Amino acid sequence: MPTITKKDLEHVPGDWGLPLFGHFFDFVSNATKFYANQKEKYGDIFKIKTPLGMAVVLSGPTANKLILVEEGKFTSNKEAWENSLGELFPNGLMLMDGEQHKYHRGIMQEAFKKGPMQGYLDIMPQILANGVDQLKGKKKVLAFPFFKNLTLRVAVSVFFGIDPNQDLTAINKAITDIVNASSALQIKLPFTAYQKGINGRKFLVNYFKKILPERRTNPGKDLFSRFCVATDEEGNQFTDQEIIDHLIFVLMAAHDTTAITLTLMSYFLAKHPEWQDQLRAEVSDFEITPETKINDLRVLEKAGLVMKETLRIHPPLITVSRKLKRELEVDNIRLPKNTFVSVVFQMTHHDERSWTNPSKFDPERFNKVRNEQSKCPFGYAPFGAGKHHCIGYQFAEIMVKLGMMEFLKRYKISVPTGYECEIRDVPLKQPKDDLPLYLEEV
Repeated sequence: MPTITKKDLEHVPGDWGLPLFGHFFDFVSNATKFYANQKEKYGDIFKIKTPLGMAVVLSGPTANKLILVEEGKFTSNKEAWENSLGELFPNGLMLMDGEQHKYHRGIMQEAFKKGPMQGYLDIMPQILANGVDQLKGKKKVLAFPFFKNLTLRVAVSVFFGIDPNQDLTAINKAITDIVNASSALQIKLPFTAYQKGINGRKFLVNYFKKILPERRTNPGKDLFSRFCVATDEEGNQFTDQEIIDHLIFVLMAAHDTTAITLTLMSYFLAKHPEWQDQLRAEVSDFEITPETKINDLRVLEKAGLVMKETLRIHPPLITVSRKLKRELEVDNIRLPKNTFVSVVFQMTHHDERSWTNPSKFDPERFNKVRNEQSKCPFGYAPFGAGKHHCIGYQFAEIMVKLGMMEFLKRYKISVPTGYECEIRDVPLKQPKDDLPLYLEEV
């Protein structure tokens, strides 16, 4: 496979960082700061280097549209992610291109259509309510582990048909180890983060293997069962390994990013009690009944505004990558074929050219009057764009609104005066201290 050399990117602004490691340590320690510093020095386009190779970083709405949409069929998602995720999420939807991606996404899409989604609405509220009720009597909670466990219980129930009341500690640890391994140095020694990720994947493979035969013979309505019975036009079915590969990827995508959003949304509500009061007033009279439809959740407008602003300030995945399958010119800079490119949502979401006071928490920027995101298409892209746009974004929105509704109906949340939550950027956003929240029963 042809590779890009330093000489091929000699004309691109930027530097190569440290010998061997390049910018790896700056990126892992504080990716937001690293990208901001590079952008200040070199502009919207610059080159970087890590142990996995060289890449060109692009920021801004135009770059999002160009790479993710307009050049979509001339880029490879699989080749861009394979070096970092190939052993951890092999054959996941994120590592597919072309017809293969279209076919597999088409089957997965069935789980997010109106009918199945309405069915999830019948299941989710009780799981969320039961989880929040477990905090009764507590004065303090670590928000991230709590929401991670809560969203995992929803995910295993609606997607895999697994009893959400069983002990999920081992599953939670396995998927956490896999995610952490995705940004670690790829050293396979027992004590390393990368090897822990490999072991976590092995655990989940064996876990799903034990359940799979029963789902083949007695399928239900969950996504797991849909994979087991799905066929293409010629009657071909997914192999056992293909099913397991999809399940592991979905398990990560279905609850990790949602848990992060709920956690950081809680942080902003604790820091801005006036918004917490508005959301509590909004949800106080809203009840989920057997007659409730998905569209009925639109009345939770304030919750939607806070969720969007949280995702603007802290998109769970701050950057996505592609490999160019043809030469491309961007802002008069030639990018050769086979160049790895990254578009950084974090920088675009904080760009003063697109947003008013971007460092300020201001949910009203998304209201129907100001509607800032519409004035700069592709300036807001927490779920990506194009053919690889997040398939479960509507599911995530429903879970966030319902989860926050159950939380705020029961508790006022706060943090100490002056507290600032330190955020780890990669592989996914999360608070370094797990975000301790103080609870006061309503």
